[in-house]
Formats: sequence, C-alpha cells, structure tokens
Amino acid sequence: MTRGHHRVRGTAAALAGAAFLLAGCAAGQPADTPPGTSSRTPSEASSPQPSPSAPPASDRGTAADPATWTLPLQRFRPTEAQARSIGRAEAKLVGRCMEGFGVAWEPQAELPGAGPRNMMDWRYGIHDAALSARRGYQPDAAEQARYETALRADRARPAPSADAQVLLSGTGAPGGLPPGASAEVRGGRKNGRPIPPGGCFGQARAVLGSSTRGITPLVDRLTFDSYPASLETPEVKAVFARWSACMAERGHHYAAPMDADQDPRFRPNPAGVSQQEIDTALADLACREQHQVAQVWFTAERRIQEQYIRQNTARLTEDRHALDRVVRTAEATLADR
Repeated sequence: MTRGHHRVRGTAAALAGAAFLLAGCAAGQPADTPPGTSSRTPSEASSPQPSPSAPPASDRGTAADPATWTLPLQRFRPTEAQARSIGRAEAKLVGRCMEGFGVAWEPQAELPGAGPRNMMDWRYGIHDAALSARRGYQPDAAEQARYETALRADRARPAPSADAQVLLSGTGAPGGLPPGASAEVRGGRKNGRPIPPGGCFGQARAVLGSSTRGITPLVDRLTFDSYPASLETPEVKAVFARWSACMAERGHHYAAPMDADQDPRFRPNPAGVSQQEIDTALADLACREQHQVAQVWFTAERRIQEQYIRQNTARLTEDRHALDRVVRTAEATLADR
C-alpha cells in the first residue's frame, strides 16, 4: 500500500486497516464499521500567493503541508470531530441496547493514530523531510509503537459470548449464527425480548439514520474513484515522468512516486529502517519539491471531483442534508444523559 490513496489516519492501510477490522470483530463490532478518525485537525493557516500549479488558495491551507488541503468532496463527508461524535453516539446507543438485554458491553477503544494526520496528509505521498530523514517511508516510530501497543491490548480483550455476538449483529448476520448461541437467541429473543433487526448495531444505526456513520455510498465511491482517475490525467502523467527522470539522475529508478513507497525492500522489518530507504525517500522528496508533484496531482484530482459534483449535484445535496441530520442526532444522543 502507498502513503497516498489507500492510507487513512489511525489506520494507514499497510499498518492498520485490516488489523482494525480484525480488532473490531474480536470486540463484537461488525466488520463493516468504519475505522476511527484522528483526534488531530489540520491547520487552516494562510500561505503565500500560489504558483500556477499550486492548489487554489481557498482549498490549499498551508502550501507546503498537504494535510491542510481540502478536496471538494470533503464537504459532503463528516469532519473529523463530527466522525468522532457519530462513532461515540453509535457506541452509546449500542451499549444502551445491550444493557436492555442484561449484557454488559464495551466498545473498541479509540486507537491512537499512526502515520497520516488525516485523509489528505499522505494522499499524494511523503512531504515531511524531518520524518523521512529518520524513518524513510515509515510512520514515526513512537506513534507506531503506541498504536501497536493499544491494538494488542484491544485484541487481548475477551471475545463476546456467542449470544452477545448475535445481540450485536442480529440473527441475520452474514455467516450465520455463531456456534454456541442459545436456543432462545437462535429464536430471535433474549431474556424474553425480541432482538432488533441487525442487532444492537442495526438499531443504533437506524436511530442515527446511517449505517456508514454519515458517509453515503455515493460520496465514498466518488472519493475513491477520483484518485485513480487523477493518475490518468495528462498533467499527472507528465509530472510523474519529470519526477522519474529526476530520481534517475540521483540513482533511483522508479516510474512513479508510488513505486518508491511500495518498494518491497522498504517494508518494516526488525532490523529497522535502512539507510538505502532513507536516501531514497530524501531523493524522492527533493524531486517532488523540484517539480511540485503533490500540487499538480492535487489540482488534477480537485478538478475531477468538481466534475463529479456537477454531475451529481442533486444527490450530493441530499447526502449533505442527510449527513447534517446524522450529526444532529449524534450530538443529541451524546448530550442525553
């Protein structure tokens, strides 16, 4: 996986994506539960007048820090603070539901972040020279250690009982009922009460008005699709070619920035980050800066997303209104003692 499209804060894909889902399942949380989001928020600082290839000032934040840039479709997604509220409200509702069946339940802990600060930070690759001089293409060592420690602690929690799993996910969960579920639960009841459709998670999401924590399938798909689409634009192909030539002059041979990040020689290993990885990452950074790779790339993807919005204005407007309702319900749920 790269530091770009496939990595997200707190669950950089190569580091945590699958592990998060596994941990969620171990805790009795359905595997389709979206990952947690960062507690850090991007700076909104202003910056000097952009060059022609730089992101527009209104979306650019700090010119040198892609974590502060904003893509058009982000306004149809919850902010990091809103995503945390929705997730916590969902957990609160699930806990109440489980308590109603006489079963104690604790949600998965909010794992500390490792790697990108938000969805934009590493979307176009590395950009932090100080970090790369220490870690090459890898996350900060202390952050990674904290994340892995928290993940191990979460995985060490006792798995929910068979009955609790059914209460959480419902009797119609994919894969069927777990072995060991009681006859009463198999019949759709617990302690004489009917199990809601989709279990306590299904009930919580029905209350909130979203099964995906406010991110609609359309917004999710368009956000995903714009990344590979940007790779096919003439300007991105051209800037990648200039970057590749720049890297070759420094003795590193890659066709595109993602290839350097994905070099199998640079995967984490017990021996630590090699000097070869660090040298490659620093050359990568120098060539990125020389040719404004991230700025050109962002501008191309921004244009694609603007086109998507024009093509789907009515549906996206509805999605934004639906998200607003989910946020209001989540806030009210959290305020309800």
